[in-house]
Amino acid sequence: MRAVLVLFLFLGGAASLRAQITDDARAQQGVDPGPPRAPGHEHHDELTLRLGYHQGRYCAAEAGIGRSIYGIGHLPYGAAMHAGVEVRVDRPDLVGYKVGVHVSVLFAFGLQYVRYVEAGNGMDVLRPELGLDLGKVKFTYAYNLRLSKPELEGVSTHMLSLTYDLRLLRLRGDDARRMER
Repeated sequence: MRAVLVLFLFLGGAASLRAQITDDARAQQGVDPGPPRAPGHEHHDELTLRLGYHQGRYCAAEAGIGRSIYGIGHLPYGAAMHAGVEVRVDRPDLVGYKVGVHVSVLFAFGLQYVRYVEAGNGMDVLRPELGLDLGKVKFTYAYNLRLSKPELEGVSTHMLSLTYDLRLLRLRGDDARRMER
């Protein structure tokens, strides 16, 4: 009886095994044979329009363009590079030109360089960020570390930020684009 049970479990387990699809078979199906992914895994690589809102002592809105890579493997992951403009909502003459990067595995870690300008005066800040990453949406706490000596009045020292990366174009490494071919 014990041998029959072991044989049944062995055959049941062996019946559920499947081999990987070969690159030739994927090519015949019209699918780019990029790196094989386990079921439930996905990877996206996109050119994005970044929209954001920053609430500190003063409110600011953000718009920019960037590249976002995100997906789900064993954990959600992401990386993004962007350049954009940040404008204070109640004082549109105060503009911040920015470039930044984010990396994440559930938690988002970011670093931005911002050059604030108003009426010929300027101030440089380095902005580290820490928060949650939910794919295209990031909710972070940010702190402006002033790099230049003259302080520009009207810039928040610390803030909560909410950003969303709106897809403009799927890039070559995007899983959805591979399926279209």
